[in-house]
Amino acid sequence: MRTVKLLPAVVTRVGALSRWPVRRVLLKQIYFSGYQSYALTLFIGAAVGGIVSAQLHHQIGESGEASLRLITTITLTELAPMLTGILLTARSASAMASELALMRVHGELATLDLLGIDPYAYLIMPRVLGMTVSATVLGFYFAVAAIFAGAIGVAGFGFAHAIASLPGAVPLVDLELCLFKSAVFGAAVATEACGRGLAGGYSGTDVPIAASTAVIRALLALFVLDLVIILIRHYF
Repeated sequence: MRTVKLLPAVVTRVGALSRWPVRRVLLKQIYFSGYQSYALTLFIGAAVGGIVSAQLHHQIGESGEASLRLITTITLTELAPMLTGILLTARSASAMASELALMRVHGELATLDLLGIDPYAYLIMPRVLGMTVSATVLGFYFAVAAIFAGAIGVAGFGFAHAIASLPGAVPLVDLELCLFKSAVFGAAVATEACGRGLAGGYSGTDVPIAASTAVIRALLALFVLDLVIILIRHYF
């Protein structure tokens, strides 16, 4: 995966954030991937919470408290980070790969190199970091929306009491895992998209190929990383 190849280059160039043009790219990426996606993330999170609560509470017959604890655990450990990653893949990975592929086609990457500007510091690092921050925050928003919707679906008008009882019933490690996986998934999506955009050809027909390939490889990276994290968590 290109995640492994690009990540060291991204980490070693974090110091470039001291320059305003690089910070500007970072802020634009957070705005596009994070701010413009939060409403959709909240809606999907609430919908998922409602669906899961309906399945658990009305079909399986779990008690309201047990159903809500299960919804919270599943949401924090799996649904929130994974579905947020998929949402960002669909929304941002193709756009990121297309943008970089177009810059390659139009010779902008070569121009940056001639001017002595490091494209990894100016283009790649702020995009990866911006996507990582956005995914982490959106994963948390998704979880909150899903848990609140699940509480309403399970407890009805008594959802406030159900929510108040969650902190003592849900381990803090689940929240930490949610934030960690969201960050890892965001970084993976961004590095796969950037890597595919940089690897594109010099023809206009290579741009849509780069976009579609970036989405496929980012999705593959999400599921592989999720499997690896689960295996490490449960067997090591």
